[in-house]
Amino acid sequence: MPALSKSKNNTYRTLLLKKREELLARARSGPEALSVSVQSPDDMEFAVQTVEQDVNVTTASVRSRMLKQIDYALERVAGGTYGECQACGEQISPNRLKAVPWAEYCLTCEELRSRN
Repeated sequence: MPALSKSKNNTYRTLLLKKREELLARARSGPEALSVSVQSPDDMEFAVQTVEQDVNVTTASVRSRMLKQIDYALERVAGGTYGECQACGEQISPNRLKAVPWAEYCLTCEELRSRN
């Protein structure tokens, strides 16, 4: 498959770096710190704190996964394989890469993966 042009790679690299920085900035300023209250909360307060901590843990997990995907996409940019589907080797559509710059699979292969 023909590789993406250098200018397109730079455009996607810029998008990836911007998204990476946004995620890191949110991680630094986010309220995800899991804190334990010194006071003994009542049942309702405890339930609310538990839900908040669950949401924070899930958010941190999603952010971590996205950062790994972005880092892998940046490796593919550097290696010259960015934009190639990791399953079939076909080019990933520019619209998909614009929407999800860290995409590893073309839409067809992604749909097949999500069904399995």
